[in-house]
Amino acid sequence: MAIHGLNISMAVFIALSAYGLLLYYEGGADAAKATTLLTTLSYLAVLVICIAGIGFFGMQLDRRKSEERREEEARKEEEAARKGRRKPVKGA
Repeated sequence: MAIHGLNISMAVFIALSAYGLLLYYEGGADAAKATTLLTTLSYLAVLVICIAGIGFFGMQLDRRKSEERREEEARKEEEAARKGRRKPVKGA
């Protein structure tokens, strides 16, 4: 869920940013004058939600990766402890 949420948030943020840049370069001043306050506020709200989603899902992904890393280290330590307790084979 963290990976998909992060990807969706980043994709929407990039798409809205690209859309804003295209409007700017294609006569953005005229488009800005034609938009209503409600349209501008909703655009900004979606951008803020996307940024918050990137932060939230990024933290979830980091937490998940650190848990997996700790589990892997614990498994390796347990495996090393098991190997350390074995008696060496005689005659080899």
